[in-house]
Amino acid sequence: MKRLYEDPPGLVPVAYLPVGDLAEALRDAGGWRARAIVCLSFLARVRLAPLYVLAVVVIGLVLDHAVSPQTELQVVLANSSNVANLRQHRIWTLFTSAFLLDGEVRPFVMVQLLLLLSVAEVLWGWRRLLEVFFLSNAVASCLVYGLLLAGVRANRIEDAITVASDVGTSYGTHAVAGALAFTLPVRARRFLVPLALGVALVPLLSDATFTDVGHLLATLLGFLAGWQMRRRPLAGRLRRPAPLRAGRTAAYSFADVAQARAALTTVLRLQERLRLRLDDAVVAWSDGARRTHLRETREMSAIDGACAGACWGVVLGTFAGLPLIGLVVGAAGAAAVAHWHDAGLRDSTVDATVRALPAGRGVLLLLGDLGDLGDPAGQPALAGALTEIGGTPVPGVVEGAGVPDSR
Repeated sequence: MKRLYEDPPGLVPVAYLPVGDLAEALRDAGGWRARAIVCLSFLARVRLAPLYVLAVVVIGLVLDHAVSPQTELQVVLANSSNVANLRQHRIWTLFTSAFLLDGEVRPFVMVQLLLLLSVAEVLWGWRRLLEVFFLSNAVASCLVYGLLLAGVRANRIEDAITVASDVGTSYGTHAVAGALAFTLPVRARRFLVPLALGVALVPLLSDATFTDVGHLLATLLGFLAGWQMRRRPLAGRLRRPAPLRAGRTAAYSFADVAQARAALTTVLRLQERLRLRLDDAVVAWSDGARRTHLRETREMSAIDGACAGACWGVVLGTFAGLPLIGLVVGAAGAAAVAHWHDAGLRDSTVDATVRALPAGRGVLLLLGDLGDLGDPAGQPALAGALTEIGGTPVPGVVEGAGVPDSR
């Protein structure tokens, strides 16, 4: 099956924005009081951010006031993600270093951290916040380790740098800020993306340290994470395609591609509200030459695989003391797997569904637990929302059923 990924002429690309229902609720709210109530209702979702900030504050206060300076220094150095520790395969420091501060606890900084992480958790949920913050902290630390190790081996950097302290929340904070900038609407993104990049670049123009380099790398990782959230909101682990059986698959046809993509946004909103669970969602259409075009939300392209493989490769390569080689091998291997792997809805099923419809019509194909989780008797929320947009159910989208009925 030939798959093309460009948008048809005249179609403005529509990217998924996490928790778009918050923006809709704020638009519908009348006055500042109503908007404040909406914001407070969404803040009830915050769980991870205050717990993490509380842990950092408590550990910092204990080290500052309950132990001797010598003990505090030993704890910091033992949990620092520096060259000496990572060279000795103390991989746990990639995690524990994010809970320690190299200095006193400053209330203003902690409040800023709490606000930033709380906003991210409201927009993404605690799982995505956990992945972005701690995975970016680990990857940035490994990249800095690889650069420093290469510099030491080339006699360009002094050996004293190998035991320098490298702890704190800054790598994860820069990554979350970068990802937030990329997941917000275009108008805010035009201002916040350059701002986040400038905050990381300005220190490099003066007395740059390896920590400043780490901040820039973490910011770029955050940009990458935000970009992936918008392009592949259902992306996850590479695994075998889920079985296509009745009750787990559905397809709706629309007058044009724009309607189908608007329907995709609606379906993703229903998942955010826990009305259904999606494994995959694909918008597809065919042109006058009967070529099939796709916009996928889960299956990884070669570029997506290379980005993910590079991140995991540099972390796993740190185990062997070869982080930069791990980065290259991981990127190449994951790109190859992603290119050949068919995850989620099968390409043959998508192609058969599109070819059974007139050219130019858009179709939205879904895979997952599609029944209303509050009403197991059927799919009232899904069917009602898509019918209102102009969708028409396409029957027969089940593996082994042949070409779907186009009526």
